[in-house]
Amino acid sequence: MRHASWFGCADSPILGHVHLPDDARIRGAVVLCPPLGKEHLDTYRGVAVLAEQLAERGLAAMRFDYTGTGDSAGEQDSPDAVAAWQRSIVTAVDAVRASGAAHITVVGLRAGALLAATALPDCGPVDAAVLWDPIVSGRVLLREQRALYNVTQGTDDPADPRVSIIGGVLAAEAADSLRALRIDAQSLAGVRTLLATRPAARETAAVSALAAALRGDELPLAGHEAFTTPSALHPTIPAGQLARIADWIADAAPNCTREVRFPVRERAVVATTGTGIPIHEHIEYLGPNDMFSLHTRAAGTSGPTVLFFGTAYEHRLGPSRLWVELARSLATHGISSVRFDRTGVGDTGTALGTPLTPLYSDTSDRDAADAVAALGIDPRNLAVIGLCSGAWYASWVGIRGHARVAVLVNMILWSTHRRKSLRAMLGPPVPGAPGNAGDAPAEDLPLRARIKPWAQKYLPYNLWLMLGRVGATQVPEVVLEALRRAEVSTTVVLSAQDHRSFLYQRGSESLDRLRRRGFTGRILAGTVGDHGGYQRDGREFLRAAITSTVLAEFGIRAPDPATSERIS
Repeated sequence: MRHASWFGCADSPILGHVHLPDDARIRGAVVLCPPLGKEHLDTYRGVAVLAEQLAERGLAAMRFDYTGTGDSAGEQDSPDAVAAWQRSIVTAVDAVRASGAAHITVVGLRAGALLAATALPDCGPVDAAVLWDPIVSGRVLLREQRALYNVTQGTDDPADPRVSIIGGVLAAEAADSLRALRIDAQSLAGVRTLLATRPAARETAAVSALAAALRGDELPLAGHEAFTTPSALHPTIPAGQLARIADWIADAAPNCTREVRFPVRERAVVATTGTGIPIHEHIEYLGPNDMFSLHTRAAGTSGPTVLFFGTAYEHRLGPSRLWVELARSLATHGISSVRFDRTGVGDTGTALGTPLTPLYSDTSDRDAADAVAALGIDPRNLAVIGLCSGAWYASWVGIRGHARVAVLVNMILWSTHRRKSLRAMLGPPVPGAPGNAGDAPAEDLPLRARIKPWAQKYLPYNLWLMLGRVGATQVPEVVLEALRRAEVSTTVVLSAQDHRSFLYQRGSESLDRLRRRGFTGRILAGTVGDHGGYQRDGREFLRAAITSTVLAEFGIRAPDPATSERIS
């Protein structure tokens, strides 16, 4: 049994998910503290698997997003973000204690272990703690994250003092506060502990010293990188390791059970407009398959609606939380929005023992149609937005006449006909993200991949387009023409990386032909940015381009001239 609820103080509500045994009688309760940034996205489903395993063992488990992260209220780049994250942990422990739980365990994964250990002295009596693949100090965390960001994304505009990590951004003051954190074994004195570590991390001086000071139980984590930092589109969930963590927690819980009551708050005020009007978010379940969603709107408004589609196997947050932030900023202009999880992703359905639903599958098609139908609004009042696979589904909805506006962000699949080979490549298990084959030796590439660059360069455009119509190549004209015929106002928003891909797929020729047939859509291309939206300045371009497009389409204000069309 699981339910989602807002909890904590009214001016800074936190979104949590509580997992319970079917009879709501528990032996103890567990608070699960997640990582930060992209690691939060990658491990989200695995943490849900652990929560479900704990419920099977007669325990309550609470998953939650820290203030300013995930779906919780607050800004991710707040100067006091670190203190807010620690307060969130204290609030979560208080919530499970107030429910009636007497035996409490706190589990922290990666940066969550650092935050949990440093927040523990303010949590009141806690019986056990699990430091799960912990990052021992904030200095190490930021050094690793900054190095990874610089290697994969490059540098940001130095005029902006915020500090970027993969999947997030911190105020300079928050980065300083994070650097000062360190796990001190004294904060865990009197608490039963499990230190679950990767073998390589266990051999470092910092972790070895922590283990010696804790004198608790230990669990080695072999191959854990495939879970926390996967190279594939989706992580490998270490079900066996999770079961051992769940067993360790359950072994020390009392045998007697008690009934608990977690209040359910389905609505919360997550922000206010500039004039003080509250912005609400409401937990909803869409369609016959109860897809988890959050509906954002300003009080007393009934304007147009935006439907956000998730990316790949990530849940509903958008790139580095962009969908959450856009939903709340658009609400200040009277535009409501919905972000949801498709079947088998995020919080739709169960995670334990349930395979991921492949991208571009019949099930995902059904979910897209069900989400639109569940909104029950006139298509003329609906805008659909997504990135990559989410962009394809935004176009899929528009082509079927369900939307007035489509904003396609960093779209790379331009075919309306999805070949079985494509579905197989992107469905689990998948060895790596699309495009990785470009780094392989030419002799290791399949014949089709070796021929395609030649065909792209030398085939007459009409033949290239014919291949696009059957899904053998990706030609922008195929989807954009279908949207033109469906009379959907279309804007394509591209990072610098995706703009290069658009041109490689002969997008300029596509656009010239479309213009002659009356296509009025726009192609907005940034000068920086990556495909996933992790690079900060590129993401700010996406934010500005999406916002100005949606507001202009619904007649709220003119587009920002800084996001003018650029095709070369």
